Amino acid sequence: MSDDRPTRTLVTGASSGIGEATVRRLAAEGHRVAGLARRRERLTTLAEETGGVAIPCDVSDPTQAAEGVAAAARALGGIDVLVNNAGVFRLGTIADAPVEDWQAMVDVNVVGLLAVTQAAIPHLRASAHPDVVFVSSMSGRRVPRPTATVYAATKHATHAIAAGLRKELFDDGVRVTTVSPGIVETDLVADQAAHDATAARFHERMRSLGVTPEEIAEAIAQALQRPHGLSTVEVSLVPTAQEL
Repeated sequence: MSDDRPTRTLVTGASSGIGEATVRRLAAEGHRVAGLARRRERLTTLAEETGGVAIPCDVSDPTQAAEGVAAAARALGGIDVLVNNAGVFRLGTIADAPVEDWQAMVDVNVVGLLAVTQAAIPHLRASAHPDVVFVSSMSGRRVPRPTATVYAATKHATHAIAAGLRKELFDDGVRVTTVSPGIVETDLVADQAAHDATAARFHERMRSLGVTPEEIAEAIAQALQRPHGLSTVEVSLVPTAQEL
């Protein structure tokens, strides 16, 4: 692959929020982007607007995840950059939360992330300048509130997976970056806020104090722009007024 060839990029969770903003930002910078997400209509519209590829897929199903990555590689002619952004957010205490909520977060935030990454590894190894970006959370470093324990656990897992992958693919020259936002205004909480009083209160706080998806996308773009001899291992982005 010549250095002036457009970077072939796969973004998961691409139909809204950080994923959508990242697709738009990287496409504007000349990347050829395949967006992978469950919401077919929104994903198709985004692909039409950015000149990219839409791949409807539910990463919580490892078979679908592997097939989605294979489809992206076929459409793009390979994969140079993987942005692991797909995620599920549920609030609830260990004492009272439905087990189904825990399972949904583990299936997408951990198993789905691993399945997509595993399927992408052969393509990354074949790339001249491979990158993997994990969109995690500041919750991956501490539990911000009692109702976020299980979500935080999945994001702690994201940090561990990123650290392990960096060691595993070190000899292949694959850069691995973790981007950890603080409070972000996205559909993850907005969707739950419609039927959950705790999430609704948290959502109101995000609306008045939060990092935007576009700011996260900018951080991702900046990490990818660095000379390949230099790695941005981790970026944490929080509102100045947010207590850590």
